[in-house]
Amino acid sequence: MRPRLIDDDHLLDQLLAAFADLGFDGASIRAICRHLGVSHNMVYQRYPSKDAAWTAAVDHAFARLTAALFAPLDEDLEPEEALRTLMRRWVDVTLEQPTLARIIHQESARPGPRFDYMYDRYIGPVQETARAAILEQQQLGNARPGPLSAAYFFLTTWGLGGIASSQALAVRAGADGDDPREAAYLAIDIVIRGTLL
Repeated sequence: MRPRLIDDDHLLDQLLAAFADLGFDGASIRAICRHLGVSHNMVYQRYPSKDAAWTAAVDHAFARLTAALFAPLDEDLEPEEALRTLMRRWVDVTLEQPTLARIIHQESARPGPRFDYMYDRYIGPVQETARAAILEQQQLGNARPGPLSAAYFFLTTWGLGGIASSQALAVRAGADGDDPREAAYLAIDIVIRGTLL
């Protein structure tokens, strides 16, 4: 039987899913290859180690997220609408690739070099951008005083991130037929209304 060929994007998506399902320590390259139905050597030809495969998969997923978050906004947007737009972009990408939220949750529960890699390269810069935007609105008197960046962090990471990473639970938390995306958008509106004056 000839080994099945798989393109890089699909392979990286599958690697990300395997690491999200099994955790880094539980996901051997051999087990991942068996699961994917591909040659063991194929992965090692593209990525020299499990660490390299994990990094490539995480970079691939974050590239989608950062492209969406840092895509230009309409300059005429009011601060409230700009914040809403950015948070909705975050929801849209995260719901499309829930495996990234699951990996973030896994790695943040056991901080180490992989979490540091994600934080330093991707999570920290996004949080800093949000923190600066919130601080600016507070200084202008448009937002409530206090540690609003913590509320933003909680909402995006565990609130909206939880909806993405635990979609089966999120669906059961609502009424039958509730759309997780609409629920997330409503949560964004509630937080923004409670944040801005």
